[in-house]
This record gives sequence, structure tokens and C-alpha cells, in this order.
Amino acid sequence: MGYDINWSAENAGDPVLKSPFYQKYSQYAIGELAVPPEIAGIKTAIKQARASRESAAVINYLAWLLRITTLVAE
Repeated sequence: MGYDINWSAENAGDPVLKSPFYQKYSQYAIGELAVPPEIAGIKTAIKQARASRESAAVINYLAWLLRITTLVAE
């Protein structure tokens, strides 16, 4: 199964929505995350993620978040 470059949750029961990373980062506005310390935290989360089928959706969310934050970072 592939993932679109632009992340989306398919439904309200999507498992990603229960992920600790989603729970953490969804509390912030994109602009609040678009600063070097937060961008570094997102990169660290990706680096520490397991390269497995089970974590693919969460990694996709984090990668999307990283792309979006770097688009608006000053």
C-alpha cells in the first residue's frame, strides 16, 4: 500500500489519530512547529521510528508534517 505525498486520515477511526506523535503535534498550529527546535524534534521522531509496516502511517504523518513546517519556516 502506498501513501499520497499529502497526508490525510481516511476516517475518524484511523489508527494514526491515536499515535502519541499525532496526539503531540496536532495540538500546535503549523507556524508554532515551523521553528528549528520543533523541526528537529520531528526529524528525531522519524529517525527513531521502526522501519515497519505498522509504523508506516505514522512515519507518513511525520514526513508530511516535516514538509509542511519547512515550507513555512523562516
